[in-house]
Amino acid sequence: MKFFHKSETPNLKTNFFSDDKDKIKKIGKTLIITGGSRNGNHLVWSLLDGNKNIPFIPGEDRMLSQIFIRNLKNQKKFEYDLKKGRSNFLRKLSGVQFDKWHKLHRKKFNSKIWAGKQKFKDIPIIEFPNVVHKVRYQYYKKQIDKEFNKLKKHNFYQIYRVYLNAVNKLSPNKKITLYQYTYAQSGLRRELLYLLNNNANLKVVVPIRKFETFYFSKVMGFYNSTKINNRFIKWAWDHWYHKTNDYIFLKKKFPKNIVIILFEDLENKSTREKAMRKMLKRINCKFQKINLIPTIFKKKVLPNSSFFVRRKKSIYTNLIKTNLIFPKNKIPKKYYSVYKKMKKLSY
Repeated sequence: MKFFHKSETPNLKTNFFSDDKDKIKKIGKTLIITGGSRNGNHLVWSLLDGNKNIPFIPGEDRMLSQIFIRNLKNQKKFEYDLKKGRSNFLRKLSGVQFDKWHKLHRKKFNSKIWAGKQKFKDIPIIEFPNVVHKVRYQYYKKQIDKEFNKLKKHNFYQIYRVYLNAVNKLSPNKKITLYQYTYAQSGLRRELLYLLNNNANLKVVVPIRKFETFYFSKVMGFYNSTKINNRFIKWAWDHWYHKTNDYIFLKKKFPKNIVIILFEDLENKSTREKAMRKMLKRINCKFQKINLIPTIFKKKVLPNSSFFVRRKKSIYTNLIKTNLIFPKNKIPKKYYSVYKKMKKLSY
């Protein structure tokens, strides 16, 4: 089975990735939420938000993927920038080119742009259309600066460990009984393969939705359109197929670590509890009633839908999603076999 993200994986034999890699397994138990973008990542972690066994997730963070992307482009430049910029450079990876958590802390953002409602060039600061949550930025910065300055080595293990410790400080204090860390970012595949190949203590929740509805969400989010044309179909299909295929690959290779869930089971309130109970059992957590309510830091949130539009303080939908039907004759032929395989491996 082909792993598509292999072609975009940096050289993992360099000292940065190979040095201390045997220590990755010693990092505390971590829960990662990652599916392809517009597949329900925010819905998953907002439903897990209040569970007492899981640390709060302050939002999606680009640090992990940026480490791989920058090493793929220019490994020497990455190491130079890291040693020169130190913790300042590391913090800026959260927003690709800027410190996302600092902007959220200072409220320097456009409130009409949230995760899922942005153009290609935009890195959203807020996660949901109706809530601007407070992060404890000063604790995060103090922690990352303190630990980074003590480092004698600057390899992946050390950077990843330091960053997880710091990100924990962004959220309100919470007495945790199971997971030590949480991390959320869409599209992590090569990163998961590397971590799990090195026996990382991970559970990974991967939501996947049907292509028929993914198409409209993806195209609306990035092109502000619901048109169905060959260019949009090819673009959306490549995103859905490559990522779904890779998550199936990871599930088969690491069946105890990867938990695939069906987005539609969570979106539908009549099936949500059953789906949440299944998922929580797979990640060794007990179901709680709060797991039926999407929240961030226990504040109720609206979906981060591509179809929401914000005007001043009012929020409304400009399109009725149930009216959007993707024509069956335009669904790629590979879709049905891939979806059937994925569904069989879910939960």
